Amino acid sequence: MKSNEHNMHELIQGYIAHSGKQQLYNERVVTEKWPEYVGEMCAKQAHCDSVKNGVLRVRVQNAALRFELQARKSMILDKINSDYAVPVLKDIIFL
Repeated sequence: MKSNEHNMHELIQGYIAHSGKQQLYNERVVTEKWPEYVGEMCAKQAHCDSVKNGVLRVRVQNAALRFELQARKSMILDKINSDYAVPVLKDIIFL
């Protein structure tokens, strides 16, 4: 990264932190990184619907996959929250 790009990144992160929007920003990042947390193949059939008040809603097309994700929910939550200084998600609901 060039120094001016690095400074811009720091400026944006500082603004987010001081504006009180850090939780909203982190929730948005979680939805973008969803394939990294569950894998590309799984993410193709399990789409993030929304995040509100720390609860991620995920639409799952396949009932067997929904069951598997439900069984691994605590592991997925731990994996997601470990990326952040403060836990971002309290729960995941698979629809």
